[in-house]
Amino acid sequence: MVRLVAPSTYEVIMPTSVLHQACRRGDEELVRSLLAQNPSAVNVADEYGWWPIFHAALGRHEGIVKQLLDAGADLSVGKGYVMHFAGEVPNNKQIVAMLLQYGGLDPHVHPTSDLQWQFLAAVFLADVPRVRALLAADPRLAHETDGRGDYAIHHAARNGDTDIVRVLLDAGADVNARGKANNHTVLYCAGGHGHVDTVRLLLEAGADASARFTSDGKTLEEWLADFPEDPRLMRVAELLRSFQRGV
Repeated sequence: MVRLVAPSTYEVIMPTSVLHQACRRGDEELVRSLLAQNPSAVNVADEYGWWPIFHAALGRHEGIVKQLLDAGADLSVGKGYVMHFAGEVPNNKQIVAMLLQYGGLDPHVHPTSDLQWQFLAAVFLADVPRVRALLAADPRLAHETDGRGDYAIHHAARNGDTDIVRVLLDAGADVNARGKANNHTVLYCAGGHGHVDTVRLLLEAGADASARFTSDGKTLEEWLADFPEDPRLMRVAELLRSFQRGV
């Protein structure tokens, strides 16, 4: 299980299961040994409701993800959200591609429509031509939420894929859209991960820097002030101040 301390920092709460711990740490040899002893463990959730493949994908352990998939990991567990977790972790595109290869486009694996999932997968992979082609086929894709209530633009902003964000904005995506489950703004998704270029694009497109999105009513700039030790977040904060000054 993880708690999000800052969007760029995950506090990991380790499960008690040895297999789940090994998947989270990236211990390929131990995972191989444990699966040989008990193959069915590949699809057993830990005490937090996380499956081995969730831990491996979140930890960006490509070799372990492949082991689990080869051992029969069920991508439909957790309503198919393993793809969302993999897609939201920075620099994780290889694992996203692997999950797709092993059946991530199966409409039974994810909670959204087949075409929408292809679209989200293209967004996760930052595949600009594919995103453009799918939007041309169905412009509504820019305005639909995924199974957790996020729009595609939230995912692109969170990953700092500025070109994808630009394509989505050109297609009419709402620059001030909020996640239905967590109230996160698009600006927060980008700024909270330190993506300065994406934040600049969003501000130029009309993102509301004064929007309050936290449970205690903070704006992005106020929220960023809680993390003075993070230079990437401080660069975002300076950009927000400069933009508000009209610089």
